[in-house]
Formats: sequence, C-alpha cells, structure tokens
Amino acid sequence: MFTRILTVAALTAVLAGPAFAQQAGGATGFVQAQNVGGDWRGTKLIGASVYGPDNASIGEISDVLIGSDGKIHAVVVGVGGFLGIADKDIAIPFEALSIARGPASGAIDKVTVKYSKQQLQDAPRFALDQMSSPQTIGAGGARPPDHQ
Repeated sequence: MFTRILTVAALTAVLAGPAFAQQAGGATGFVQAQNVGGDWRGTKLIGASVYGPDNASIGEISDVLIGSDGKIHAVVVGVGGFLGIADKDIAIPFEALSIARGPASGAIDKVTVKYSKQQLQDAPRFALDQMSSPQTIGAGGARPPDHQ
C-alpha cells in the first residue's frame, strides 16, 4: 500500500512537472493543460482494473514504466491470483491497452486488452531492476569487515 502511494506520488510529480513550470515561469514550450482527448493522468491509471476480451477482470495496474525517452512503455498488472493473493506481476505494453474515457473529466471508464487469460498466465513474470544493497564505508574510508 505504501509503495503504491509513493509510486503514485512520484508518477504524478513527473507527469505534472511541465505544467507547474508553465504556471511559474510563463515560458513557451511547456504543457499548459491536460489534453483531454488523449492524456491520461498516472493517478487514474494506477489502480485501474484491466479486463480481457471476454470482459473478465484480469487484475489492476500497479505501476507504470516510463522510459528514458519520456514515453510510457508498459503498465505492470498483477494477474492470476485471487484478491491480490498469489498473483504474478506482468508488464503489458502500453500500446496494447484500450482505455475508454469515463463521463467525469479525466476519469477512466474501462481498460481492456486483447490477450486471452491463458496468454496472460503464460506471460513472463515482471521483475523490478533490483539494485544491490549499498555498502557503508566507515570513517577513514575503510569498508567494515564482512561478518558471517
């Protein structure tokens, strides 16, 4: 839960940064408003249910992967479990999503994919890039001895 809140906050800050810059400085070239016909807010994507072609719920979007080019490459969805238990995370390419706009401004009505339940279960598990834990360097620059 805490990870989801941090992810939403970080994604919101990344996506909202250009809008804040325009309001503060008045410089040209910045985004001034959400493109209602095509922009999706990260806070609306994360937590949205995803449905398969048979209209059955396959899981919820738990994260969004943004490339160094600034484009959304994929969304992470937990599939195969029951109520979030024993599910596995898979990354679905953003282009594979069909997002229907809801009646409220910026709301998402429905997110669907064309993948079958079997294709999703067979999809490779998504793993976050896990950085090795940093080692502390003590005073004087020497590393503490490894203890077994």
